[in-house]
Amino acid sequence: MTQLIPDNSLGFLLTDLSRLFRQAFEKSVGDAGLELTPGEIRALAHVARYGGARQAVLAERMGVEPMTLSAYLDRLEARGLIVRTTDSTDRRAKVIHQTAKANEVIDQIRPLATQLYAQITEGIEAGELRTMEKALLRMRGNLAQHAPLAGMNGDLMPMARAVRA
Repeated sequence: MTQLIPDNSLGFLLTDLSRLFRQAFEKSVGDAGLELTPGEIRALAHVARYGGARQAVLAERMGVEPMTLSAYLDRLEARGLIVRTTDSTDRRAKVIHQTAKANEVIDQIRPLATQLYAQITEGIEAGELRTMEKALLRMRGNLAQHAPLAGMNGDLMPMARAVRA
């Protein structure tokens, strides 16, 4: 049988790892009884990481449609976890900030993310993790140069980093 890209399973591994990571995180959130969906948690983590960013920028960094993010933000705002303010340079744009109440939620999520991170990195030495992160950052940078993702920068796992901060 002919393969699309001979002897290269990296894309399949990355896709599978992402799928398994999301499933495990969704399960841990459900088991913890948190009243937020994984999408809402991801949006909240991006707000925590990039607080003061425009709503459109957050949507781009999350890789979701602005309307999808808007629905998440509506629910987070209704719970008092974020506030939307008008951008001082463009009254049509909204800037998103987390509230003090959001810190309490992040404190509940942090142990879940930390435990999951420990689980997925079990048996991998710190040097190996740094090498892997450097390689993945370089790969993402390579793709970002040639795609509309050029506005993305920073971390591989903003959710995990935001809840660990």
